[in-house]
Amino acid sequence: MTTIDPAGVEAITFDCYGTLIDWEAGVRNYVAPILATSSQRDVTPEAWVARWEHIQFQMLRPYRPYREVLQRSYDATMQYFGIEAFVDAGAGLARSIGEWVPFPDTRRALKRLARRFRLCIVSNIDRDLLADSVGQLQAPFSCLVTAEDARAYKPDPKPFELALSRLATPPGAILHAAFGWKYDLAPARALGLRTCFVNRGGVAVDEPRDLEVPSLDALADALGT
Repeated sequence: MTTIDPAGVEAITFDCYGTLIDWEAGVRNYVAPILATSSQRDVTPEAWVARWEHIQFQMLRPYRPYREVLQRSYDATMQYFGIEAFVDAGAGLARSIGEWVPFPDTRRALKRLARRFRLCIVSNIDRDLLADSVGQLQAPFSCLVTAEDARAYKPDPKPFELALSRLATPPGAILHAAFGWKYDLAPARALGLRTCFVNRGGVAVDEPRDLEVPSLDALADALGT
């Protein structure tokens, strides 16, 4: 795996949830009290989230608003585990996004990186839901690209193509940083972006990448900021 020459990087695009925002903790915190009062008390929040992510991934095509994806995937996950789903609970999961918090190093690292590079978010979400999270990040982003803007979810290349258009920067001068490797690394690389796997969980993946770091702080270190 090669290292990145910071001199060749003009902009950094980020996946948001899982890279900047701790979405797994956010979803666990939402479903934990619901599971605790259900008849299936042997279902852990961790098991629920793992199944939900798998179900959600299958619902990303054809495009529909992310609020609808959340509602459908929440209901389907509850059905999978045989747990009663109340009509507003899936919508409540969407409302909880504004309470999901950044990883401890996110704000600090983004401020370091913003001194030298243009920053952009490319996220599988609706515009209004992302706005709730961006306020928590406290960083100067040059652009924000959502699935709603592109009318497609990663790993479809359309969100990345839209980011390239808005940044007006050659693909080779952009580094895409993401934890969600199965959504992000391959389509970004296919369009000529360099890629960084932010491997917060220490997982083993076979997907090619130009750089791998365990945190955003480590990314800022690697890029000399």
